[in-house]
Formats: sequence, C-alpha cells, structure tokens
Amino acid sequence: MAGGIEKLQTINSLIRTMLSLVVFGALGAAGWYGYTTYNAAEIEGRRKDEALQATEQELADTQQQVKKQQEQLSAKTAELSAKEAELREKGAKIAQQQTEIAALNDEVARQDVEIERLDTALRLHKLERRLARIRVLDTGVDEASGRKFSQIEFVELNELGDPMGEPKQFRLDGEMIYVDYWVVKFDDKYVEQADLERGTSICMFHRIFGDLQKPKDGYSLDEPGQRPGSYARGSVMSDFEKKIWEDFWTIANDPLHAAKLGIRALHGDAVSIKVEKGKVYRVTVRASAGPEITVESEPPAEKPAS
Repeated sequence: MAGGIEKLQTINSLIRTMLSLVVFGALGAAGWYGYTTYNAAEIEGRRKDEALQATEQELADTQQQVKKQQEQLSAKTAELSAKEAELREKGAKIAQQQTEIAALNDEVARQDVEIERLDTALRLHKLERRLARIRVLDTGVDEASGRKFSQIEFVELNELGDPMGEPKQFRLDGEMIYVDYWVVKFDDKYVEQADLERGTSICMFHRIFGDLQKPKDGYSLDEPGQRPGSYARGSVMSDFEKKIWEDFWTIANDPLHAAKLGIRALHGDAVSIKVEKGKVYRVTVRASAGPEITVESEPPAEKPAS
C-alpha cells in the first residue's frame, strides 16, 4: 500500500512539474509575444538600420571600387595620352628627318652633278691635243759664218697624231728654236660644256725661227685667214673661226667684242726649247691654255701624210 502511495506521489510530482513547465512556457511565450509586440517597431527600426548600414557599406564598397576603377582608367588614359604625345613627337621627328633626308638627297644629287661637271672640266682642261712634231735632223756650226744651226723637220698633226700634209724642212740659226703662234682662249664655261666651236683653245702657227735670227726673218707656217692645219677636219672653216682669224688683232683690242664672242684671251706667243740632234719634240695644246713644247719619250714611227 505504501509503495502505491509513493508511485502516486511521484506521478503527481511529475504532473506538477510538467504543468509548471507548460505554465512557464506559456508565460514565456506570452512574455515573448508581448515583448516582441511591444518592441516590434524598435526591432523593425534596428533591422532597417542594419539593412541600411549594410546597404551603405555595400554602396561605399561599390563607390570605392568605382573610384579605384576611375583612378585606373585615369592612369591608363594619361598613359595613353603620353604614348599618343610620344607618337606625335616621333611622327614629327620622322617627318623632319624625311624632309632632311630629301634635302640631303637633293644636295647629294646636286653635288653629283657638280662633281661630274668639275670632273669633266678637269679632264677637258688636262686634255692634250697634238698640234705639231719637230724632228731635229742635224745640228752643228756653219763653216762659213761660224754660227750654230739646227736643221729641223716641222709637220702639223691631226687629232689622231697623224701628219697633216708634207713635212717642211727649215735650217734655223742657233740651237734654241722658237715657234711663234696666235692663240684664242675661250671662257671656261664653254670648255666645260664642250661647246662645238668654243670647247677648246684654237691656235694658228705664225712662224718658226732660231735664237740667232730675228723673228721677222723666220719662216712662215700657217697663213692668216686660213684654217689652222692642226684643226683641219676636211671641212670648210666656219664663219665664226674665219671672223676671228681675219679680225684677230681688232678683237684683241676690243674687250667687249671679245666677251660677246665668249673669248677670254687672244694674243700672240711663242714656245721655245734648246734642241739636240736626233730628238723629236711635240707641240701640244690643252683645252683652256696655249701650246707647250716637250720632248718625245720615244721617237714616233714614220707615218704617211694624211
């Protein structure tokens, strides 16, 4: 009997405990409900504040990212602008260099033309034209007069160095012989341009004589008014040349007239040399100068007259 009462008490105690839990749970729930109902506005406000703060933080983060991206974009834009400026500068330099290169090419071309002109002029100035050959046949002393003499053979030459006409022989008084001539020298520009009529000096042999005789007692060579033998090419003397030889001394005394004809100088002159028996001498002329007389290194073989 006593055991049943204890079990009944235990059950009652359990029931009271459960009831207490139910009551306390209901009271807690009611309290929570009342609390939440009473503080709903405050809770909602806090929730909204938290949401707002989260949104503001997200917005701030977004703005920060946008700002960073803008800074990066600005940096890239500045870099691109710098590169564009560098490209423009390089383009300007290239254009300037191309202009300078074009100018240099023009200058090189001009200098090439000038070099070619000067080279041509130099070659023409140095170009020798053979005029005559003098062969010394004999030298000695005349028994009757006791004076030295030179027996020579004189022949004019064409452009190829071949004799023009038959050689002429002269017995000159003395061992120094003189070849007297008239020469016409044209302006250098005509020589450089290889002008057909004025591209080289022209000469006319006047006379030949020895040092022991007067020039007027010498022997005549070319005749005034005739085409110089050394320039004969089988054609008739041009009016230009004929006028020069006919009016030689008139032109020589009229500088303005000479200039109109392109003449730099015209005058008489002579070349001379002390001869030796057996030697051969040649008389040559350069494009812009007068005749010169020099000894042949090797005597030329005899050629028939042209």
